[in-house]
Amino acid sequence: MLERSAAHFPQFSRLAPDFDLEDVQPPASDAEIAALEQSLGVPLPESYKQLLRCSRGFMLMGGVVQFGDQHPFFHEFEPLDRLGEAQRAVVQRRGGNWPPPSNGMLCFAEFFMEADGDQVLFDVSRGLVDGEYPVVYYAHAASPASVRVLAPSFAAFMEAFLRYEEFADEDDE
Repeated sequence: MLERSAAHFPQFSRLAPDFDLEDVQPPASDAEIAALEQSLGVPLPESYKQLLRCSRGFMLMGGVVQFGDQHPFFHEFEPLDRLGEAQRAVVQRRGGNWPPPSNGMLCFAEFFMEADGDQVLFDVSRGLVDGEYPVVYYAHAASPASVRVLAPSFAAFMEAFLRYEEFADEDDE
């Protein structure tokens, strides 16, 4: 997987072995990628498709980062009036608007940079720009839940995320 990905993601391929790369899945075929795009109803960035052609999924750091065959999927939330009383109470206690700011975004990996359950997503709201979507971080446990842009493209995200300060600190321990 790392040999195949080195041409597209050289920094990632060089650094990944230091972050306990495990559970590497076989690559996706072009037909599988086309079927995935068809089922989602949106085109995927070419850089993300390059990763899928190297591996359909893997984990790093014991699951802190998880790309898997359950990804990608859209964040879709029920309207507030359809939530149960306990769920509405949690929404009110945490503050912010409903639905969460990640609503309608395309989750491509679990990414526990700040908390378990956080994710990285494509912001597909403006469509592909130069063949890419911005990559955002969804901090679901923040009060209120928030999203922030991490990278302008999937390729930029892949080349940078293993060098984020949060991970560099863990690696130095």
